[in-house]
Amino acid sequence: MTPPVTRRTLFGGAAAVAGATAAGASLAAPAQAAETAPDAAGTVAAGGPTGDWTEAELRDRSRVLRLGFTEQEADAWLLVARAGAAFFALPQLHPSDTPDVVDAVHVMQRILMQRPAYKQYRQWGEEEEGGGPAS
Repeated sequence: MTPPVTRRTLFGGAAAVAGATAAGASLAAPAQAAETAPDAAGTVAAGGPTGDWTEAELRDRSRVLRLGFTEQEADAWLLVARAGAAFFALPQLHPSDTPDVVDAVHVMQRILMQRPAYKQYRQWGEEEEGGGPAS
């Protein structure tokens, strides 16, 4: 008989997939992007705050930029993935940490993902009220 699927089993599987995906993106070979001087926010145009985005990260960054992320939001998106990968590379101290970290990463990703839509929503509201674009 097959054991019942529990919430813990689902979280464990989701965490394993999320961790493996993030780890794979973060541990891939460094991209051969030319670095430039950091701007005022400390980012590097061709490689973010670290200057060493991988090929997979650069593809992901391109996708979120097409969605309407700013350069800084795209950097934050990749850094959240790297933080998740770094956590899952640590030795496990307690099994309940895994779903908590998965939830935390997903909260950050959700907040970042909603920013382009919310900025557009605010801009449309300002335009409809005749106040011009929102700041």
